Amino acid sequence: MTHELKVLAVDFGAWTPDDWSALAAVASTALTILTVVIAVLAAIYAKQQVDLARQLREDQAQPFVVVDFADNPVWNKAIDFVVENMGQTLAKNVKIKVDPPFQTTMDDTGHTLASSPLLSQAIPSLPPGKRITALFDVSHERHAAGLPMKYTATVEFEDAHGKPQEPLTYILDLSIRYDLLSITEYRTHDAAKALREISKTLKETRGDLKNEFYRRRQAESADDDSSSVE
Repeated sequence: MTHELKVLAVDFGAWTPDDWSALAAVASTALTILTVVIAVLAAIYAKQQVDLARQLREDQAQPFVVVDFADNPVWNKAIDFVVENMGQTLAKNVKIKVDPPFQTTMDDTGHTLASSPLLSQAIPSLPPGKRITALFDVSHERHAAGLPMKYTATVEFEDAHGKPQEPLTYILDLSIRYDLLSITEYRTHDAAKALREISKTLKETRGDLKNEFYRRRQAESADDDSSSVE
C-alpha cells in the first residue's frame, strides 16, 4: 500500500491584485477583532481594579468591632473581656451575643457579666479606638472550678449612617492561655500587695517591741521592789 503525503503549496507569485486585497482585508479584520478583544479585556481589568479600590476604601472606612479575652494590666492572673472598635468610623447599636452564656467564678459576688448591660443591652455608640474592658475571671480559680473554656461570640452593629453591617463571629478559647511559659512581670497590684504585707509586718513588729518593752519594765520594777525590801 502506498501512502501519499500531500502538501498544500501556495504560489504567491500567481496571486492577482484582488487576491492580495482580499488577504489584506482578512488581516485587517483579524487585527481589528484582536484590538477590540484586548480593549474589552483591558476595560474589564480596569473595572475590577476600580471596584477593588472602592471596596478597599469602603472596608477601611467601616467600623470593625472586636471582642476578645486579654490579660488584666494590673493583675496578670486576671482575665479581662474586651470590646473594641478597631475601625475608622463610628459603630452604632452594637449587640453582643455569647453562646453559651458567660459563667465565671465571680458570679456569686453579685457581679454577673452575662446579665450586665454590656451583654444584655445594645451599646448605643462605639467611636473609633474606643475600648471597653470588664473583669472576666481569675485564671487559676476558673481552671479549678471546671468552667467552660470556649465560647462563641457574635457581634451585630451598624455603621455611622445606621446601615447594618455583616455580623462578626469570634471563637473565644481560654484553654490556649494555660500550660504556657511566661515571664512574671510584677505590676502595680503586686507592689500594693507587697506594701500591705510590709505594713502588716511592721505593725506586728511594733506590737512585739511594745510587749518586750513592757515586760522589761515590769521585770525592772520587780527588781527595784526586791532591792527595797532587802
